[in-house]
Amino acid sequence: MDFLGYRYYKLYRLSLLSLSLWPYGKSFLKQIHAIFCIFLLISSTVTQLLKLFTMEFDLELVLTNLSFAFPSVIYLVKYFAFYIQSQKIKELMEQVQNDWNALKDEQEVEIIKRYAKRGRKHLYIFAGLVYPGTIGFILSPLLPDILDVVAPLNESRTRSLPYLAEYFLDQQKHFYPLLLHINLTIIVGIVTIISTETLFFAYVYHICGMFEITSYRIEHALDESMSILSTLNRENTIRMKIIDAVESHQKAIVFFEYMSSTFALSYFILIILGVASLSINLFRLFQVAVIMSDEKENFLLFLIFVVGHFYYMFICNYMGQKIIDNSTGISRKTYDTQWYTAPVQIQKLLLFMMQKSMNSCKFVMGGIYSVSLENFTTLASMSLSYFTVIYSVQQ
Repeated sequence: MDFLGYRYYKLYRLSLLSLSLWPYGKSFLKQIHAIFCIFLLISSTVTQLLKLFTMEFDLELVLTNLSFAFPSVIYLVKYFAFYIQSQKIKELMEQVQNDWNALKDEQEVEIIKRYAKRGRKHLYIFAGLVYPGTIGFILSPLLPDILDVVAPLNESRTRSLPYLAEYFLDQQKHFYPLLLHINLTIIVGIVTIISTETLFFAYVYHICGMFEITSYRIEHALDESMSILSTLNRENTIRMKIIDAVESHQKAIVFFEYMSSTFALSYFILIILGVASLSINLFRLFQVAVIMSDEKENFLLFLIFVVGHFYYMFICNYMGQKIIDNSTGISRKTYDTQWYTAPVQIQKLLLFMMQKSMNSCKFVMGGIYSVSLENFTTLASMSLSYFTVIYSVQQ
């Protein structure tokens, strides 16, 4: 893969290569690496869910277990969905390359570059917010060992794994191998979320860039039409520019529809898991903050979990809103031009564009949920409602 905008997608390639999720290349080692990652994520989920059946029933322990198990399931769904859709991801990447290569002038290149940079910023933001916290989380179980060296007691401090899991082994005796397994799964899961999600954001910004290029082509063609309407050759030139705008608009819509069909099912599953996970973690945060004074040290952990859930839901719905706004913006920008000064045949082409762009592109998951900022509040209120149900049951 080599095209003008490759450097804006290089970081996505490197992060996905670390998980064997980059859709190019089918070496044997890549398949082994992917199987290893899937095994890690499955084993992590299974060991946590097994704990539900081996421990004595206690609602607080069950909710504590699920507060970590649900994110593990999300990691697994995200990885597996991206892995089985690798051919479609490759086709989307090739379409991005074709769109870059089909640009007409430097201004269009600058537009698509600007949107590619905006998409890449989310990778920096995600990595900057998540990786430091992840490093702290995976190192926290080693704190007793560090304190035994720095401030030793008469006996060794008790060590505990980051979350409840059933390995059918003595966890104190096999602490380090078990901790290694847990830390590897956390790293694979977090890198999976960041890599796959930010590539999806890059696709969203690419679509928005193509819509912006469509608007630019229309405005540029009509600006030239002001002084050249009497020239037949120039009129044909304007017509060709409008046709180019129609083609770029159609490419953006086809790309959007193909992306939607690729990701819709997995995101619908993630919505269900995300609402359940947020509700449980909200309850655990409430317990730690208000009721369970002996677990105050876990307050920051569950606060980060809750904030992370809200941010993840918000940013995904924000991406859906950007597509809606940019797709409908073409109609408004076309109307704001001096379209009435163009020849009648060109006006008919513009009318077609306006009618087409008045229907916004909506990312609908499972045929039910439309991704937008308005529906983000619906998800948030739904999570709060389930939180109150859990609280009332616990009472």
